[in-house]
Amino acid sequence: MPGLARGGITVNFVLPGLFRTACVIGAGETATGAITEEQRARAVAIPLGRPGEPTELGSLIALLASERASYITGAAYQVDGGMIRSMWLTAAC
Repeated sequence: MPGLARGGITVNFVLPGLFRTACVIGAGETATGAITEEQRARAVAIPLGRPGEPTELGSLIALLASERASYITGAAYQVDGGMIRSMWLTAAC
């Protein structure tokens, strides 16, 4: 990665969780936001209690693609409403 960074190329990873996309809506959620019981159970397992909105993910991606993030490289961003708790355990130690 040092060769890429010297050339001004940054490499970052975005790891999305469950988001309210057309696919999720097509799987049972209505345009008004009503969801199936299965989807509700999955959403409750997310510490924030809901799926993410696409704009929430897009905002991070837009930042990483912008000149404002020119010093950010080699980072991984979990955007999952706290679903993956491995980061919590690391932070607590």
